[in-house]
Amino acid sequence: MSAVFTPLPQRQLGPWQVSEIGLGAMPLSFTHMLPHREQAIATVHRALDLGITLIDSSNVYAPTWDTVGHNEELLAEALSLYTGPADISSIVLTTKGGITRGEGETWMRDGSASGLKEACEASMTALGVTVIDLYQFHRHDPRETYADQMRAILALRDLGWVREVGISNATLPELEVALEILGGPGSGGVVSVQNEFSPRYREDREVLDRCTELGIAFLPWSPLGGSDNAKNLDSQFNEFAVVAAEHDSTAQEITLAWLLKLSPVVIPIPGATKPVTVDSIVRSLSIELTDSQFERLSATESIGESFFPESEPRSPLR
Repeated sequence: MSAVFTPLPQRQLGPWQVSEIGLGAMPLSFTHMLPHREQAIATVHRALDLGITLIDSSNVYAPTWDTVGHNEELLAEALSLYTGPADISSIVLTTKGGITRGEGETWMRDGSASGLKEACEASMTALGVTVIDLYQFHRHDPRETYADQMRAILALRDLGWVREVGISNATLPELEVALEILGGPGSGGVVSVQNEFSPRYREDREVLDRCTELGIAFLPWSPLGGSDNAKNLDSQFNEFAVVAAEHDSTAQEITLAWLLKLSPVVIPIPGATKPVTVDSIVRSLSIELTDSQFERLSATESIGESFFPESEPRSPLR
């Protein structure tokens, strides 16, 4: 008997209607979380089977500095091998450029026009596509003005290498510059902002509010606070555990439900390395928080620390 495919609830991302929750593919390619390739592909396939239609990647999601493109290649393979009930043509793949990795595991940034062009071309090759669905600028390169970096992204769109564009790790002033140069979601401009946001880290609420105002999709990365912190959500944020008990759920599922209720533009992209984790991610969509529960969760205090505290602070707008 063939599987019965049931679409998930949808939200707007630029010209697309995508599942209310996406899959963050980063954990599938990082050394300390690296699953067997068969398990990684099975995880992607489970997401497709359950109706997830947004998958997030980046060129620098890789086990080592000299395997850049690993995550993109993995996703391309997973999609090529998929024989399940989902319509592959409905899948929106997003990747990013602007961060580089070098010998000795040095992490750098390259937001130059030539650097972004080279990165975008390499991503097309890794993904096996001639045009990237959604290309997001990964992080501000302090050697370049943000305006110049947005012009470099605009050039990629004008070349026809990317269908839609977005930005990541952006401050509110940077978002405004991006809107000025690229335009907004209604004019083929910025359709997404991918920033860190979770119960642990809520520093970019003003960015989320601006996205809500303009109808720009807000894609929280590390929505559970990062792989290590996600395991301890119930102890770090007791109220999330309390509400989870009220729903016979988990603190992680409640967190995703809370994020979805923050704004209609929020599309969380939690990571997974096992198919069973994808099951939990999708279960969060069936949780309906009461207004009282939502207020209790929102009243909790964030820790205010990024999941990557060792990284340098975001550069001021230049």
